[in-house]
Amino acid sequence: MRSIVYVISDLHLGGAAAGSNRPDFQMCSLHTQALLGQFIEQLPGRTGNADSQLIIAGDIVDFLAEEPFEAFTSDPASAERKLNTILERTSPIWDALQEYVNKRHGALTLLLGNHDVELAMPTVRQVLLNRLGEGRVHLIYDNEAFTLGPLLIEHGNRYDEWNAVPHDALRRVRSQLSRRQPINPPFPAMPGSRMVEELVNPLKQQYAFVDLLKPEDAALLPVLIALGAGGIKEAWTFFRNFVKTRAVDYDENREPVVPGFIAAQTVSDESMFLLAQSIASDGAPGQISAGAPKLFDREARRAALYKCFRAQSDLHRKAFNMHTEKEIYLMPAHAAASAGFQVVVYGHTHHVKKVALGDSPNGLPVYLNTGTWADLICVPTAVWAVEENIARDALQAFIDDLEGNHLTSWRRSLPTYAKIEIDGELVISADVYFADDHAQVTADALAHRLAGEHVYVSA
Repeated sequence: MRSIVYVISDLHLGGAAAGSNRPDFQMCSLHTQALLGQFIEQLPGRTGNADSQLIIAGDIVDFLAEEPFEAFTSDPASAERKLNTILERTSPIWDALQEYVNKRHGALTLLLGNHDVELAMPTVRQVLLNRLGEGRVHLIYDNEAFTLGPLLIEHGNRYDEWNAVPHDALRRVRSQLSRRQPINPPFPAMPGSRMVEELVNPLKQQYAFVDLLKPEDAALLPVLIALGAGGIKEAWTFFRNFVKTRAVDYDENREPVVPGFIAAQTVSDESMFLLAQSIASDGAPGQISAGAPKLFDREARRAALYKCFRAQSDLHRKAFNMHTEKEIYLMPAHAAASAGFQVVVYGHTHHVKKVALGDSPNGLPVYLNTGTWADLICVPTAVWAVEENIARDALQAFIDDLEGNHLTSWRRSLPTYAKIEIDGELVISADVYFADDHAQVTADALAHRLAGEHVYVSA
C-alpha cells in the first residue's frame, strides 16, 4: 500500500504566557499553536488506497519551559503535573491529534527529543497516551529510529554532544520507576538542558528572546556571557566532565563506538568557549566565572555582542542556508544512505534543510530537516556586512529592540514539515513545505520569510 508520511518536530509546546511580572515562556506562539491545530485537522486520513502517517520527531512538549525549572524533572508526580498543564493549555492540538487517529484512522508516531525526555517515564507516558485515546499511536522512547521501507526518521540530538540523551541511564530510570523505586543514582541531565535551566531561563526576565536562540551548545556561550550571564566557566567544566564520565567518541560515521551516545568536545566547542572567555574578560583568564561585571555596562555589552555576532557570522549564514548542514548530522545521514535508506529525516536544529546525499538525477538519497514550530530570532543580515559602520548601525537597531523586548521585527514563525510519499521500497516524492500555505520550501522563499517579506496565512 502507498504511504503518505508527514513529519513535524520541535513543537516545544509548553511554558506560561507572559504575565505582569513574568516573561513569555511559550516558544511556540499562540498563533503558531492555532496553525498547528489547523494543520493536523487538514491531514488526510487512511483510505483504501493509501495510508496516512504523522510522525512527530521529538521535542513535542517542553518540560524545560515549565516551572519549577529543572534540567530533568526526576519526580514522576511533578512531571505528570507539568505534562497535564501543557495538555490543558494546548488542548485544541491534542483534540486534533485524537481525531486524526480515532476518526480518520491515521497512524501517529511520537519520538523523544531532548526537551521531552520525561515522556519516557512510565506514568508520564501513560498520561500522554490516555489523552490521545484509541487508535494507531506509537511512542518510541528507547533510542530507536522510525523506519518505513526506504525512510528513516529520528530527532537528531543523538549526534549532538551537548544534547544527546544517555539512554542507558534513562533505561535504568524507567526500570526503577516501574517498580516504584527511587531514582538512584540521579539521572545525568544533558549539558544543553543544564544550560537552559541555569543560564538561559534566569536571563528571560530581562531578555525575553533568549530561549529562542539556538542551538543549545557551545555556540550559545558567547552570546550568554555578552548578555551578562554568570556561570559560563562552570557550565563548560560540567560539559567536559559529562563527556568524560558519560560518553564515548563517535566513529567515522558519527555512530557511537559503544553505547553512550555523546562525543568528546570538538575544536569548535573549544573555540566558542575561548570566544566567551575573551568577551567576558578581554582575554584575561579567570574572570569569566564572575559573569564579567563590566558587561553590565550597556555600551560594553553592545561591544561584546558585536564581537560575538561577527565572530559567528559563518555559523549563522550556514544555519539558515537550507542546502547546507553541519557535518555532525550529514555524516550519520550518509551512513544511513549507505545502509540503503533513500530519505533521512532529522529535526532538533530548528533549521529546515534539504541536502542531497548523492549525485543521482532523481535527487535521492536525500537528507531533510523538518525545522521547527517554535519561533526563531533572526539577526539582521546587515550585521554581517563587510563595512563595519553598516554592521554596527544594524546591530545597534537590533539590540535596541531586543533590550526593550520589542521582538516583532526579529521574531519569526516559520513552521515547516516534511512530506514523503512511498510505495513499498519506492520513493515517489520527498520534500519540505511551509505549513501555512503548503508551498515548497525554496532558498528564495525562505530568505523572504526570514526577512519578514511574507504575509502569513491566518490560522
